[in-house]
This record gives sequence, C-alpha cells and structure tokens, in this order.
Amino acid sequence: MSIIRKKATTTRRVASTRQASRVEELTDTNFGTLDETKDGLVIAYDSTTNKFVLVTADSILNTTTDDGSISDTFVTQLESQLDLGAVALTDLDGGTF
Repeated sequence: MSIIRKKATTTRRVASTRQASRVEELTDTNFGTLDETKDGLVIAYDSTTNKFVLVTADSILNTTTDDGSISDTFVTQLESQLDLGAVALTDLDGGTF
C-alpha cells in the first residue's frame, strides 16, 4: 500500500508599496468626481471623517475665526499691507486634475 501526500500550499500575499502619484489614488480622501465644479477649492482635513476633503478658502477662514484666535494685531497688519486693487489674479495657474 502506498500513501501519497499532497504537498502543502502556502499562500503568499503581496502588498503593493507603490506610492500614489495622483491625489485621487489616495485612500484617505473624499473628493468625489474631480471636474470643473471643484475648480477653486482647496484641500483640508476633516477630523470627523478622518479624510481629506475639498472646501472653499472662505470656509477655512470662517473656521479659523470661530474661536477668535486671530489676533487683532495680525488683522491690522494685513489691512495696512494689502491693496486689493493691486492684486491681479488673471495669470494665476492652479494646475489641472
């Protein structure tokens, strides 16, 4: 009588170590479809969802002022140095998605 034993198979797991080369490849983002409707938005971290999201710059400024943490000295200095009439954003290139 012969006993034939099947060779044990080992399962190999391969983990990819390739770095993400595009923002949409990251797993901790919640951007939805990146198209022209997302133009002008900036990336911010949402601690309630633990993900990076797209928000308006105005919403970031509003959030930072919620607790009154911006000093009056800083605001006064900005007001004295900014000349909004001299700001020309016509040549600004924010890149593409």
